[in-house]
Amino acid sequence: MQQRDHHDWTSDTYVEEWVQRQQAADPVRAERFQLMCDLFPFPPDASVTILDVGAGYGPVSKFILDQFPKATCIAQDGSTPMLRRAQQRMAGYGARFIISQSDLFDHDWLPTQYGPFDAAVSASCLHNLRDFQRISAIYGDIRAHLKPGGVFLNLDLVNAPTVTLRQHYDRVAAAQRQRDGAPSTGVDAMLQRARQTSPRPAVQAFPAHLDQHLAALRAAGFTEVDCFWKDLRRALYGGYASCDDSALYY
Repeated sequence: MQQRDHHDWTSDTYVEEWVQRQQAADPVRAERFQLMCDLFPFPPDASVTILDVGAGYGPVSKFILDQFPKATCIAQDGSTPMLRRAQQRMAGYGARFIISQSDLFDHDWLPTQYGPFDAAVSASCLHNLRDFQRISAIYGDIRAHLKPGGVFLNLDLVNAPTVTLRQHYDRVAAAQRQRDGAPSTGVDAMLQRARQTSPRPAVQAFPAHLDQHLAALRAAGFTEVDCFWKDLRRALYGGYASCDDSALYY
């Protein structure tokens, strides 16, 4: 897996430190994971197959499998150390948790042998590609392999749409950290690294702002596209596949 930014997903040490930081935030993120599950267009007892794009150590898959006891999650990721941790963490789920290693920049990244999928999810992954054109193509790949009526939900980081709003976001985030007594880590540290490693202007620390993502989802063929939750640069957005497009997937 080629390193394309400040992350080194091939390093066991780096991945272990990253996972520990993320796990500390999992209780807060659980509210967003629950919203994902609530937005699924099928009941909790449905026998469904869900694609987890950039599954990492498996927090989203674990939450879904606990909520949907007959579901199977296909965990796609490009990092060997990350998938190793996912396998260890998810061993108790047996055949309901299947890993699939691939690079999201590869044309055949999507594990088509397990599709078409009833739903697809992603969390804190696609912004790391730093390439909005590629992200848009991935939206199209996912749409083409969803069952009619299925949904894709992406919990990720987005740009502020203007320089002025970016300044407001920075000010609000700083005030929140001061109230909470929290260190300057997480999104803020990520923004600083992104600005140092990216040739784009500071306002473009991530590949796109929310409206651009929503437009790309519509262009990929999703209907009923919306942002379902947003907090400054974090957003949960996605769209549904039309029930009339039964011949679209392959």
